[in-house]
Amino acid sequence: MNVHDLRGCAPVPLAHYLKALGILRLVSEQADPGARGWWEGEHFRLATVLDRPALERFFLEQYRPTPILDPWNKG
Repeated sequence: MNVHDLRGCAPVPLAHYLKALGILRLVSEQADPGARGWWEGEHFRLATVLDRPALERFFLEQYRPTPILDPWNKG
């Protein structure tokens, strides 16, 4: 298990907090279902089986954006 310190994801402001939650959701849904995250001090920590190069490769090459739902077009 690799633990990554995501220092760009602080609990304040709200945008940084939401960024950390988004990273955790994407990694756990698309790359590592066992990924875990927590706050430690003023930064977010991500525990995953992906090492740093694999995590970078995931976001650069394998990441699939979440489809946008548009209920007004029945889709």
